[in-house]
Amino acid sequence: MFSNFTAADLLKLSRDDVIQICGPADGIRLFNALKSRSVRPRLTVYISTGTQHNKSESSEESDSVVYQEMHLEELTTAELNRKLAPLFSLSPNQIHHTYRQGPTGIHIIVNDLMIRNFLDESCFIVTAKKVEHTEGYHLILR
Repeated sequence: MFSNFTAADLLKLSRDDVIQICGPADGIRLFNALKSRSVRPRLTVYISTGTQHNKSESSEESDSVVYQEMHLEELTTAELNRKLAPLFSLSPNQIHHTYRQGPTGIHIIVNDLMIRNFLDESCFIVTAKKVEHTEGYHLILR
């Protein structure tokens, strides 16, 4: 019955979908079983746009970079761009390329394989560079 479904597909099914596939009794039991556990994201990364915030800590003032938690499920560049775009008030279509700053400052194109090999809970500072003569941007992960 579910041989053509992935685990992600099953988790995306609505209650009505599961009831329609399995019938009322089994459908409700299966839906409740699927929704009873929270699913851990495949990859969590911490992203900063380099914004500085002042913090007061017991009479000491310090500047710190603030990071946002980002969960990736699909581990694709399309998903990464969809989630990074709002941080810069962009649409995902405006992001032409995403690069990772490598050794000696070189820019390496981020692809799906690179994302699958990111270490869980990696931290990145992301900058956006305007592409000349277009409405597009390049994002650089450092």
